[in-house]
Amino acid sequence: TGYSRTFRVEDTTGFFTVTDCPDQSVLELRVPCDDIKCHMEIVNRVRKVFDLDTDFSLINEKCAKDEFLSKGMVEGHVPRLPAAFDPFEFVVRAILGQQISVQAAKTLASRVAARADLKSDGGYPSGLEYFFPNPTELLHLDLEGLGIPRTKQTTLKTVAHAILDQRVKLTSHQSFETFRENFLALKGIGEWTVHYVAMRGLRMVDSFPASDLGVIKALTQDGRVPSKKKITEMAEKWRPYRSYAALCLWNNQGTG
Repeated sequence: TGYSRTFRVEDTTGFFTVTDCPDQSVLELRVPCDDIKCHMEIVNRVRKVFDLDTDFSLINEKCAKDEFLSKGMVEGHVPRLPAAFDPFEFVVRAILGQQISVQAAKTLASRVAARADLKSDGGYPSGLEYFFPNPTELLHLDLEGLGIPRTKQTTLKTVAHAILDQRVKLTSHQSFETFRENFLALKGIGEWTVHYVAMRGLRMVDSFPASDLGVIKALTQDGRVPSKKKITEMAEKWRPYRSYAALCLWNNQGTG
């Protein structure tokens, strides 16, 4: 019924809590922080995290007419697109999550945060002991002994360098093609990671991870597993909302 996390916005540190209030059909946001300058920034980012500003009328209408996507809708509504509060943190999680379970990736990410040792003060709730490292802090972090394969360690450092050099920009204010070209150019980054980060990290609404296992399962009929090429062709009719299409497919499979 709630979501809490630490944050660092420029020179301000703090935490916030979002609580579901279904009786009022609202989310309640609390930001226990003395620096009021950060409040609007937090509000705007939380609205994106919970996908509160999208007009779903066209998306719902389009998905409801599709035999695959309609199965993942709830009471005629597509799932909202949960975006990352911190895009770089999500990039790290996506890389750690390559070819392993979600739970295993969460464990590795928590180890990275603990190793960085950027501690919050004693007034924070239990479970909010750390801030997540930024690209500069990650570059100076020793990742040995955390259970992260050497290849992924190298990929994490490569990506951090690229972000600091602005060869890769973690913003939705660019075309997907530009982001894909720049991100895919980095060693250790494949198509799945590109689409997953674009979709969940940057909130690009027309990204589609065609090679994702959950997507493949949802589109498998009578034991016939569609090829990546076939899935990509099928997804063309779901433009320009392919990210929501992927959410529907994941929702139908209980994955994502």
